[in-house]
Amino acid sequence: MRSIAGTLFVNTLLALSLLPHSLAAVIDLTDATFEHQTQSSTGQTTGKWLVKFYAPWCGHCKTLAPIWKELDQRLQEDDANDGIVIAKVDCTKESQVANRFKVQSYPTLKYFADRKMYNYKGDRNIDALYAFVTEGYKSALPDAAIPPPPSLLDVKMKEFRQKFEALAQDNEHLKHLLEDFDHIVSFRKNAAVALLVMGAILGFMFGIIVSLIMGMGSTDNTKAKKKKNKKD
Repeated sequence: MRSIAGTLFVNTLLALSLLPHSLAAVIDLTDATFEHQTQSSTGQTTGKWLVKFYAPWCGHCKTLAPIWKELDQRLQEDDANDGIVIAKVDCTKESQVANRFKVQSYPTLKYFADRKMYNYKGDRNIDALYAFVTEGYKSALPDAAIPPPPSLLDVKMKEFRQKFEALAQDNEHLKHLLEDFDHIVSFRKNAAVALLVMGAILGFMFGIIVSLIMGMGSTDNTKAKKKKNKKD
């Protein structure tokens, strides 16, 4: 019985993995997964993506949430083979993606289809949204060029900021430094890079100095022990 149940479980997982993207539930996209899953600026070979950029506290976003799920279910039933994926981005957590697409109001709805990006400005009801993602977008004007994904430098800058922010939680001086860093990044990215390089160099030099001091200390202790042993 266990082997039969195990076989059924594996077969079920395999069948689910072979389903098209549009048969999945509403997908949560993050800074780390957005470009990989949507391929918004690199070919869009993973389907057409209707993405809701939202904030959890936004009243309009809350109203749209059940409609978003209903739209996903309708596409599953009627257009499962069209590769239309319904997704969402929590902009309060995924600031990198929000900044990339210059999200300034909630909810912001963008449709990535046929290697283009469309800003949806129509009614937020199930019929209007369904009509747009299936056929309506073809007669709409696409937005300007899709902004590229963040560079490796941008990713590292974000990681550095997150670590620094954790250290600055209980230190007012570090908080002020963090604000200065954000200001530099927003206006002079090259200067921010220089700061990072200088910080890395200083950290490396500091590590060497500490190692030398500790090494000297241990050497002195060894010599002192040897002298003591000789006297004894």
